[in-house]
Amino acid sequence: MQLKIDGKIYDFKKGETVLDVCRKNGIKIPTLCFHSDLLPSEGVCRLCLVKTDRHKGLVASCQTPAEDMMEVTANDNEIEKARRINLELLWADHAGKCAQCQRNGNCELQELARDFKIDIDDFVPSVETFEKSEQLKVLKESLKNRIVDDGNPSIFRDNQYCIECRRCVEACKNIQTIEEYGVNYRSIKTSIGTVCETPMDCILCGQCSLYCPTAAITEKDNTGELEKMLADKRSMTIFQVAPSVRFTLGEEFGLEPGNIVESKIPSALRNIGADLVFDTTFSADLTIVEEAHELVEKVRAFLSGDKSVKFPMFTSCCPSWILYVEKFWPQYRDHLSSARSPQQMLGAMIKTYFAQKKKINVENIRSISVMPCTAKKFEAQRKEMSRNNIQDVDLVITTREFARYLKKKKVDLLKLEDGEFDKALGIYTGAGIIFGTTGGVMEAALRSVYEELTCEEFPQLDYKPVRGPKGIKEADIIIPRGKCNSQPITIKVAVAHEIRNAKKILESMERNECDYHFVEVMACPSGCLGGGGQPIPTNSEIRKKRREAIYKKDKKLSVRRSHENPAVKKIYEEYLEHPGGERSKKYLHTSYVDRSKK
Repeated sequence: MQLKIDGKIYDFKKGETVLDVCRKNGIKIPTLCFHSDLLPSEGVCRLCLVKTDRHKGLVASCQTPAEDMMEVTANDNEIEKARRINLELLWADHAGKCAQCQRNGNCELQELARDFKIDIDDFVPSVETFEKSEQLKVLKESLKNRIVDDGNPSIFRDNQYCIECRRCVEACKNIQTIEEYGVNYRSIKTSIGTVCETPMDCILCGQCSLYCPTAAITEKDNTGELEKMLADKRSMTIFQVAPSVRFTLGEEFGLEPGNIVESKIPSALRNIGADLVFDTTFSADLTIVEEAHELVEKVRAFLSGDKSVKFPMFTSCCPSWILYVEKFWPQYRDHLSSARSPQQMLGAMIKTYFAQKKKINVENIRSISVMPCTAKKFEAQRKEMSRNNIQDVDLVITTREFARYLKKKKVDLLKLEDGEFDKALGIYTGAGIIFGTTGGVMEAALRSVYEELTCEEFPQLDYKPVRGPKGIKEADIIIPRGKCNSQPITIKVAVAHEIRNAKKILESMERNECDYHFVEVMACPSGCLGGGGQPIPTNSEIRKKRREAIYKKDKKLSVRRSHENPAVKKIYEEYLEHPGGERSKKYLHTSYVDRSKK
């Protein structure tokens, strides 16, 4: 089928909209409510207007199905004028706020205002006239209805920046199935918010902040606390950095997605005052050793006739997934692995093993994490993640916050000399590095589970059935008779990313139709590389490039199995004794809470 746009013929497929065809062929159409990851938008921003020979007047291209031999006008003076008027109406509410805004310089509304050459002086009066202007009265009136939601540790919401595009509504409803946001009121009072404008009570994944085109929803900014900690010279400041951050941080400094800046990160952190820089990829290996051992123990118990063993066992690395189970499916908490996430394992080891080894008073350590995830801020504050009222992780900043702070301090990441993570808790394997993408935890675990069950090497390190962007990936792992197992074993596994897919598995459990033994769940699209604290913009193509870089890095590493990490072996020899042991359970495992809404 073919479509004529501005006099040129373009092929299209059934089901595509006019906007789809334009974007696919490089025809620029401005949008704000549309995002390629989300379901077709409602066309509320009215910026993607076009003309067709099948409709009267202007229509939203995101809502208009392409029809065979339809003629479309994508750009002319009438369309340009209509788009500009609609944009000016949106911009008028934001004019003058850019300098104080967290998204200044990376805001879709601001970018479109530049494209349309909208003069800010048309909307912002001079200082001399502002006090007397009608605009001040309008501003004061609008601020009466301003809603600021600051009641959780992860997400900040300020409706003065909201343009009612509904992206957050779509992401929360159709990706995560939480439906925390909705459309409130009607007519000119219409607004986007939580039910009855109550404080957010969700899984804190931050996808809403990732899809928001302005600063209406952002990660909670903790750079002020970061600066105070760095300024306190009485304390030792120890950072840890998540596996995926090295594959995304460069985007904040102008690099294309997929570029690795691993060697720049330690230098950047030391530049701003870090005393030590550890790598969370090390504790990702530690997590795999503990989690794999936990699964092996369950499998062996089941094979020996223990009918009390509960399958499937779910991974526990994703704090939004944990919150989802605790809030909506608390009856399945005992199916969650008790292994802590890599962030919390490393936090515990910094304030126990490392502090004791170096004879450092734990009260003088400030443990700070750089994470791709907004929910990690909540996880670090959980009561279960502390001892003697001292949290294992004192502060979490996202990839975006880290980049903003470096820019504030005039640190040009790309011009720094290469550096290395501190070796004591910084050596990692390929299994640890693939934690950054969906399927990575599963693949890393299988490398260790297979070998622990058979006492033989896993013959297929690149296990592609659990890779890729598909919502739910399934595989049967056939473990043959080996040195340590007298009979073949089949382990049924699944990998789900985005809560909507994990929910399907939980629903199958409720119907007694689930036969998986081991399931990996990540709340965000494509896992941590698509986390709520990662650089903006993000979409399927950007995530694909990040994912490819992760697997390329894994492939190059000489050690690709977590249990072969020399630093992991050393920490067991010197402190933890053995996986699943008494000390490991004390410091590397946790329990979960029933947070269901009554």
